[in-house]
Amino acid sequence: MSDLKLITDRMIEKKKIEIQETINQTKLEAKETIALAEVKLEEEKIKQLQLIDKRLAEDFEKNQNSLENQRRDEILAKKQHFLYNVFEEAQTTMEKWDEIRFQQFLLSVLEQFKTIETIELVLGEKSSQKVSKTWTDNAVQKGLLVLLSTETIDKKAGFIIKDKTGIQYNYLFDSLITEIRRQIIPSISKKLF
Repeated sequence: MSDLKLITDRMIEKKKIEIQETINQTKLEAKETIALAEVKLEEEKIKQLQLIDKRLAEDFEKNQNSLENQRRDEILAKKQHFLYNVFEEAQTTMEKWDEIRFQQFLLSVLEQFKTIETIELVLGEKSSQKVSKTWTDNAVQKGLLVLLSTETIDKKAGFIIKDKTGIQYNYLFDSLITEIRRQIIPSISKKLF
């Protein structure tokens, strides 16, 4: 029986060794699987962090561009408002001219029409008190045949000149300012903006 016990002990020992080897192999495989999973997890973590960094960088750039556009728009609006005010002030100043200044301007315009036999002068309502029949009679003495119309142009300052063929020359101040604005805004815009 001792042989049988010896054989049984050896078989048990052999099985213990096989089981231990299987356990060791399983532990080794488990360690490798865990290590591989940790590497993949770390790679995924790095990838996710890079995606987050990329998104944050894109969001930052969008926000920065948005702020720059907003700042540029605000500056543009201020410059446009400034230009608008300059032209408004010019028109207001012209509308407030006294009789002498208004008549000087009118005379300088009328002198451009010396070659036309007769011209009719239609005043804007806001300028109607600045020119009288006496003044137009004096203009006749300077070689200008000017007929002062009894009609006026409502709520306007300045004047319109009509020749006998019906052509009208618009010197209403709001129209003059609009025309000047249209002509010089492009060059001013290039310099300011």
